[in-house]
Amino acid sequence: MQVKDIMVAPPTIDKSAKISNALGIMEKKDTRRLLVTHSGEVTGVLTMRSLAKELGTKKRTKPASSLPVVTAVTENYTFVKPATKFDIAAKILKEKGGVLLVSEDEKEVLGWITPNELIGAYDFTGQAKDVMFDRTIITINSSERLVHARYLMLENNIGRIPVMEDGKLVGIISERDVAKALQEFKDSVPDNHQEAQIKNLLVADVMSRNPITAKPTTPAEQIVSCIVHKNIGIVPIMDDNEKMVGIITRRSLLLAIPTLE
Repeated sequence: MQVKDIMVAPPTIDKSAKISNALGIMEKKDTRRLLVTHSGEVTGVLTMRSLAKELGTKKRTKPASSLPVVTAVTENYTFVKPATKFDIAAKILKEKGGVLLVSEDEKEVLGWITPNELIGAYDFTGQAKDVMFDRTIITINSSERLVHARYLMLENNIGRIPVMEDGKLVGIISERDVAKALQEFKDSVPDNHQEAQIKNLLVADVMSRNPITAKPTTPAEQIVSCIVHKNIGIVPIMDDNEKMVGIITRRSLLLAIPTLE
């Protein structure tokens, strides 16, 4: 299998567009990445994480509607040829992260590959316990401030955090939740009140409740189907006592795909 067999058309936006427009496109297309272009050339990639980082910066007191996309663009992409083999593509994404831009000349982009395409094309076997992260799982309490959730995401390079109340899993907060909440906050609160009032934004205010979970013995292919087709970014793995013993994310699934050394 080659990348040309599984690549998809990337959603795009011009670098001069506003961040509020980018968030609207991401919401409409249910994506966390946009390919940023200008005059037909690739400028970079806009991600929910880079938006959450930019919108939460203290120096950014202006409304999101007035900030151009270029202020939050990243260069986390790698060009690959259409004939690049599947396992090579998986190895590159494991090592470098980001996305793969499929191109013959590193100018015209024919399509792109995100972890979702690789995961969806691989035939996973085994159970949840075989592909989950089971080491230190970063969690946050629902009463914590939103800015602390943002800090944890950026510091640990993660896009979603399980939310706890009294030691029990009650929800998930994602980088999308953070970016949207910060956009709305900066668009509605006057500049001179933002530093004081942002402390009032809590995880409980923006998180998603009642997350989809699975058991350690749940077939891995069922969880992959949920992540790929329902665009669920994280599935907490719970034991019979409802204790979280692991999580499955696109990253953990990507790392579970065998590649040549």
